[in-house]
Amino acid sequence: MFEGRPTLRKTARRQRHALLLVVFAALTGMFAPAAGAATSENMFGINPGDLFKLSPAQVGTHLTAMKADGIETVRMGAWWSDLENAPPVNGQHTYSWSELDERVAALAKHGLRWAPLLSFSPTWGSKVDGDYSAAPARDDYFASFAAALAERYGNGGTFWSEHPELPALPVASYEIWNEQNSDVYWRPGDAGTYADLYGAAHTAVHQVDDAARVVVGGLAASYNGATPADEFLRKMLAHRPSLRGNIDAVGYHPYAATPEGVYANVANFRRELDKIAGPGIPLELTEIGWTTTDVSEAKRAEYIAELALTLTRSDCGIASFVPYAWLGPEQNSSDREQWFGMVRENATPKTSAVAYSTAIKAMRGIAGVAPSGTATICKPATQAAATTQTATTTRTSSTRKRSAKPRLRLRVRQDRSRPSRVRLAAHCPSGCRLSVQLVKPVRASSASHRKVGFSSRRRTMTLKLPKSARGTRVKVKVTATARTGRTTTVSRTLRLR
Repeated sequence: MFEGRPTLRKTARRQRHALLLVVFAALTGMFAPAAGAATSENMFGINPGDLFKLSPAQVGTHLTAMKADGIETVRMGAWWSDLENAPPVNGQHTYSWSELDERVAALAKHGLRWAPLLSFSPTWGSKVDGDYSAAPARDDYFASFAAALAERYGNGGTFWSEHPELPALPVASYEIWNEQNSDVYWRPGDAGTYADLYGAAHTAVHQVDDAARVVVGGLAASYNGATPADEFLRKMLAHRPSLRGNIDAVGYHPYAATPEGVYANVANFRRELDKIAGPGIPLELTEIGWTTTDVSEAKRAEYIAELALTLTRSDCGIASFVPYAWLGPEQNSSDREQWFGMVRENATPKTSAVAYSTAIKAMRGIAGVAPSGTATICKPATQAAATTQTATTTRTSSTRKRSAKPRLRLRVRQDRSRPSRVRLAAHCPSGCRLSVQLVKPVRASSASHRKVGFSSRRRTMTLKLPKSARGTRVKVKVTATARTGRTTTVSRTLRLR
C-alpha cells in the first residue's frame, strides 16, 4: 500500500517545521482563537474502522469524542450484501434497514453526518457466485439500491421524517465502491464495467436528489496488483465518454510513506484527472493515514497534522479529508492493517487523534491559528513561476481582476411532473461558492425565508415545497461568492401553477 520513502527537500523541511510550530502552539495554548482558513463544508471526516463492533454505549462514547474533536462526517459502509438479502420478487426490492437506521441515528444524535460507501455485491447478485467482493452481476439492481438509499437517508428521506427527534443531517454524497482499481475489491471487473456501474448509480441517485454528489469510489494510489488510478480513470472514459462532464467528484487514497509522497501522488493525479475528465472535478481523499507498524505514533501525529493543515487549503481542489482510521483491532502485532487506529478502545485519544483535532480546530477558527494563503502543491512549477512573473508585471490589471465581482447565471423552473418541486441551475466561475435563499410569499401576506445549502461543485438543486405553495409566487435569490470575498446576487420569481 505504501510507496518507498522519498528524499526530503529543504523547502519541504522548512514548510513542515512551520506547520509543526502552528500545531504545537495550538496544543499548548500559545495562540488566541482566530478565524480559520476557508475550507469547504463537511471537509473533515474519519473512517470508523472497528468502531461499530463495540457495544452501543461504547459507540456513543466514541461519537461524543469525535464531535468534540471537530470531526464533521463519518465514512461508513452501506453494504448492499447486508441490506438486500434476496433477489427482487416481481421487480420489488426488499431492504433491511433496521441495523443501519440505528447507526445513522447514533451519528445524527451526535451531530455527525454520514458519508456512505456503497459496496459489496450480495452473493446472489455477484458476477462470481458467492463472492461479495466481485462486481455486481446487474447494474440496474445496484442502481435501485443506490436510489433506495437516497430515498431513505438523503435530502427529504423517509428516515428523517420518521425520526423528527433527530437533527436532520441528510446524506450529501454517495461514494460508489472502494478501490475498484484493485482486484482485491473489484473482480473480475475492469474499468469499463465500473464506468457502467457508476453511470447507473449516478443517474439513479440524481433522480432522487439533484443536489447530491455521487463520488467515483476511492482509487488506490499504490497497491500491489492495482491498475494506476489515472490509467483506470482513462479507461473508464474511453469506455463511456458521456461521463466527461458528468462526474461529481473522484475519491482517491494517496497513501505514501511520507507527506512528500502524498503530495506527489495528489499532484500527479490532479493533473491527470484534469486532462482525462475535465478540470475542476473535486477530489475526495476518502482514505489517508499511517499504521504504527511503519511509523512511530509521534511521527504519524506529525504527518496527519501537516496534511490536514495543508491539503485542505491547497490548490488541488480537495473537497474532503478523511483519515483511516478511528479505531483498529490491535490484536496481531504482525498484521500492519490492524494498527491504523488513532484512538484506544476506551475512546482515549492517541497523539495522532489530538494532532488531527488540533488541526481541524485551527482550520475552523475554533482554537489556534490556521496557516494562511493557498498551499501550492498541484500547480506545475513552471506555471507557478510564470504566474509570479505575470503578477509582478501586470499588478494593476491583476488587482482589477481580483476586485471584480463574480459572474453568475441562474435558471429556475417548476418541475412539470412534480409541481411541488422547483429546480435551480446556476453557474459561476471556478472556485466560487453558491448560497440560496428561498423567499416564499404566502399570497399577499408577509414573506418568510429559509436558508438552503448549495454546493459549489454541484450547481443544480431541487427545492421541495409544500402543496400549500401552489398558486403562489416563489422568489429565489442565489449569491455567488468569489475567492476574493466579492459577491454577486441574482434573483428569479416564479409563479407556481
